Amino acid sequence: MKDISLIYSGSCPNYKATRQMLEEIGLTFIEINQDDLHEGCFGKNFSSPTLLVDNDIVIFGGETDSSDGACTTSLPDKEDLRNLLNGLT
Repeated sequence: MKDISLIYSGSCPNYKATRQMLEEIGLTFIEINQDDLHEGCFGKNFSSPTLLVDNDIVIFGGETDSSDGACTTSLPDKEDLRNLLNGLT
């Protein structure tokens, strides 16, 4: 089983829907709240939400040039997400 990480900002409007999709799919994942990270920490410079597998493969979201945050607006639906993750886990 691969490690799945959900990186998000507390002000992200897409975080809760993404978290709910992961829970409904039944996957175990860790949550990384960018608000708790200091400058230079892994995860600080990712758009919110970002989904990583083994801290390497970006399912959606991605790195940004700013620690001020960025919004991931193009999210997969639950079935697309399930199919993407089934191919990796």
